[in-house]
Amino acid sequence: MQIEPVQGSMKTQRPFKFIHTGDWHLGQIFNEYDRTREHTAFFGSLKGIVAGEQPDALLVCGDIYHSSVPSASVQKLYTDAVLELKEACPDMTVVIIAGNHDSPTRLEIDRNLWEHLGVKVIGSLSKTEGEVCLEKHIVGIPSREDGMAGYVVAVPHVFRQNYPELPDGSGTTEYLPGGARQDNHQYVRQKAFYQALLDRVKSCDAEVPVVLMAHLAVSGCDASGHDDTIGGMEYTPQDVFPDGYDYLALGHIHHPQTLRRTGAASIKTGGEEVYASPVARYSGSPVAVSFDENYAHSVSVVEISGSETGDGKQVRIKQVEIPQSVPMKTIPDHPVPFEEALGALEAFPGNTKAYIRLDVLIKDYLPQNAAARAMSVAESKECRYCGMKVTRESVASPDDARRLSVEEIKAVDPVEIAGMYYRQRFGTGLDPELEEMLKEVADEEYNRREE
Repeated sequence: MQIEPVQGSMKTQRPFKFIHTGDWHLGQIFNEYDRTREHTAFFGSLKGIVAGEQPDALLVCGDIYHSSVPSASVQKLYTDAVLELKEACPDMTVVIIAGNHDSPTRLEIDRNLWEHLGVKVIGSLSKTEGEVCLEKHIVGIPSREDGMAGYVVAVPHVFRQNYPELPDGSGTTEYLPGGARQDNHQYVRQKAFYQALLDRVKSCDAEVPVVLMAHLAVSGCDASGHDDTIGGMEYTPQDVFPDGYDYLALGHIHHPQTLRRTGAASIKTGGEEVYASPVARYSGSPVAVSFDENYAHSVSVVEISGSETGDGKQVRIKQVEIPQSVPMKTIPDHPVPFEEALGALEAFPGNTKAYIRLDVLIKDYLPQNAAARAMSVAESKECRYCGMKVTRESVASPDDARRLSVEEIKAVDPVEIAGMYYRQRFGTGLDPELEEMLKEVADEEYNRREE
């Protein structure tokens, strides 16, 4: 699609300004390393951005925690950070939704207390007397001049099958093109729920900017580097989101990106992007969660305003990069034999903090003591050795692998089978400690069956 410049200029009246962030993953233990200091450094950066921008709202789009059962110290980190962000901009409204890593009930447990400080926490869908409580998800953002600066429709992570049937029966007969009937029915219920929320906002004030918050993966997004081992990856078509919003603030995908809808046009100016609404965007994760997230991490500063020509609203987006206090580095920048990779680790500056992964090329197997040698080299450095990315120079033919019959599988020790798979998959034998743990589990299972 040809991208044309947005016509018209911004109104002189103050636009609705907010900061879009999410996917904090507080409490992550990365290769046995605690990341509290990194997240504390991020909050310091975010506080500086809030203090400088003085936004109307801060929108946090889910995955506050990395685990649904965060420790007390991690919860305190979160609480202290939100309080400090409010101190940096007392008039700012904070809106927080739950992501797939969060426990909705745990996140909402002090919801009423946060309300007194202008912090809105939405962890789950709620019903009152059997009917869905739409008002819970609609947050009016007061203007510092008069009236409302904007409305935020905050929808936490919800599994598709759990979107409610609305009391008026909407979303029960219309179906989206293609796909299984049951799946389509779930899509329609999801779309009907969004539509009901947006209709409710429109009835309040059709001219005020509207932001829709959600935590999910939208079809067509760039999910490169995303680790979906927790919660899986379920894609939602973009046309599930009905008309009525100006900006769709998304969480879940860690790669920052703007998703264009047909008809949306943009122009880059001074490092910013200006779009004709509606616009959908992932702010991305502010702190890298894995080595494969090898891109800039940031938060988004967004302004929505009308145009003097009256032909709709304009959305201005500024991506503000977050410095990584302990960056993730894969060295060297391409696969090399183990000895060369080890040499790159030896040459890595001793006083530079970083998580290190070695990029290793192998023909057959890694040396048996490869991990121990790498750990030994890193011991005298500030960096933290985390493992290897192994690439095979030549993949063995399936005929070269040992084939086991059903009878052999029954006769061979399960730990031996695990060792065969591990060596074929990773090019090295099982770690002795892991092998001992597998033996204990196998023995326990054998004894259980004998009883």
